[in-house]
Amino acid sequence: MGRLILAIIAFAMAIAVLKMVIVALILAGLIFRTKQTLGLLLLGGTLSLIAAYPPTLFIIAGLFILAAIIKAVKGKNSDAPPALQDHSQG
Repeated sequence: MGRLILAIIAFAMAIAVLKMVIVALILAGLIFRTKQTLGLLLLGGTLSLIAAYPPTLFIIAGLFILAAIIKAVKGKNSDAPPALQDHSQG
């Protein structure tokens, strides 16, 4: 019985150490590579949200499609330099 209790305590301590390592890596990432770390945290949060509430995927996809449409419409009316404008006929 004593070994079982020690095994449970060892497992709990291993989980606690793993959580501390994850927090330390996140903090180090925020200090040294802020944009990449925030991007990964945002990606992880988004995936967790999609797993908990699947219709979120459709909302996010709709926002990306809307942004692409807006970008395409603004691209036609752009004030880009002549070298970058599309002069093809068709």
